[in-house]
Amino acid sequence: MTPSTPTSLRIGFAGTEGADRPHLSVDGMTESGPNLSHWPGNRTPQVYKRDLSTGICLAFAEDDPASRAAFLGDAELVLNDHYDTDGFLSMLAVARPEIALPRQELCLAAAATGDYQAWQTTRGFAVDRIVVNLAAGFSPLAAEFTGLPAAEKALARYRWLIDHAVQVLDRPESLAACWRDEHDAMRAELQEARSGMLQREVLTGIGLSLVTTRRPVARMTLNTLAAAWRVLHVVPSPDGTTYRYHDRTESWFEVVSFTPLPRIDLRPLAARLQELEGTEGDPRHGWHADPPTDPVPELWFGVDEPQAYGQVTRELGASRLPVETVRAVFAEHLLP
Repeated sequence: MTPSTPTSLRIGFAGTEGADRPHLSVDGMTESGPNLSHWPGNRTPQVYKRDLSTGICLAFAEDDPASRAAFLGDAELVLNDHYDTDGFLSMLAVARPEIALPRQELCLAAAATGDYQAWQTTRGFAVDRIVVNLAAGFSPLAAEFTGLPAAEKALARYRWLIDHAVQVLDRPESLAACWRDEHDAMRAELQEARSGMLQREVLTGIGLSLVTTRRPVARMTLNTLAAAWRVLHVVPSPDGTTYRYHDRTESWFEVVSFTPLPRIDLRPLAARLQELEGTEGDPRHGWHADPPTDPVPELWFGVDEPQAYGQVTRELGASRLPVETVRAVFAEHLLP
């Protein structure tokens, strides 16, 4: 369905322009004005609420022209305050609904791939990786964004994506350099994991998936196969065992079609595990945890270092604690 009166909103970015002028913020949130987002604390009207910001914006785009105009008021810009796939497709839905609405299924698959870091479809993965890798060194478009400050780079990429949305959504193979290698590697890893490389134990009483693999694997592989919102990844080795737990983003976003378990502060759990670990071994390594307010809070044994949103970069160490001990401490801490 295409709305009878498409919006005429222009694209902006909260870090470069527009936040002090009448605007609609999508996916993220500016301090005031109409907002369509699934982020915590959003100001989205109940009638539009969906699991993804893209879904919210598609619902807005399908609403009748009078309701859309009343909601927008005198807004003349659509802004986001960060750069990702759900942000791009949210902006597309409100600024170019004639493109987004006929492609709703693909838009939602791509947004879910990026925000939930879980496999949806090949085309959804391709669109997400095009967005993520648009300015990467191996992208054929890299030179267009070289040298731009962060906020200007985000806005330039959003504008390119909006201008070339039909190409990105209908012909992602034309930008295969941005996604094909990652796609093939991800499909191979998922196939290997399903064939026995990955072992999974779901502790249903606490909603925890204990996933054991013979080597490190991608976060998307874990989320796709975990069957739970709480994931503890275990990799045994002759030197000890690496542990990395994470709460998936589904329990941080405001979702409406399912109910992840509420988050529990992991920092006391890390302190308890550190007591059991003791002080032997590499002094750089210990048990650490993020606050539950982070989008993807982790608990890990390794170096205490920050991690950017959407990244998995922390250096892990080999713990002396056996899996049975760690499992029991987790079960006690997460028990309702």
